[in-house]
Amino acid sequence: FSAVFACVTGIASDVAKLALRVVAERDGICTPVPGTSPLAAVFKRPNRFQNRIKFVEQWIVAKLLYGNAYALKERDGRNMVRALYLLHPERVTPLVTVDGAVYYRIASDHLAGLQDSITVPASEVIHDSMVSLWHPLAGVSPIYACAMSSTMGNKIQANSANFFGNAS
Repeated sequence: FSAVFACVTGIASDVAKLALRVVAERDGICTPVPGTSPLAAVFKRPNRFQNRIKFVEQWIVAKLLYGNAYALKERDGRNMVRALYLLHPERVTPLVTVDGAVYYRIASDHLAGLQDSITVPASEVIHDSMVSLWHPLAGVSPIYACAMSSTMGNKIQANSANFFGNAS
């Protein structure tokens, strides 16, 4: 539905234009981390094919359309995060063990360098979810909340196309 597309892309592109700031939290107080932080470099150029604006835009689109955004961390030899790869939300499955440990099963993703499906611990994935109505690891998309009006809009749009397509 064109209105959903316009809203999602408008929100995502506007949020992507905002500056990012790395902060450290101590005792509930956030203080900015100097721009020389290795993490600041990751946010400047998150991966080999996206700049910061496209990365954040895709992040917000995933949250708005699927209710969840997942970023796989790539680490260097010092165990520092050197790249973040956004994953398609339909290709990631959160898993919880009997003792409560969280893992993520990730289907193959050639852009992220995953040739096969893998399972990684939660420490290797950034999971940003919208409101979780049924399970803390399953965010609900705002699209779910407006499904009825979107469906109606789609039907109105299709009927209008038929009506005007008949030289009306």
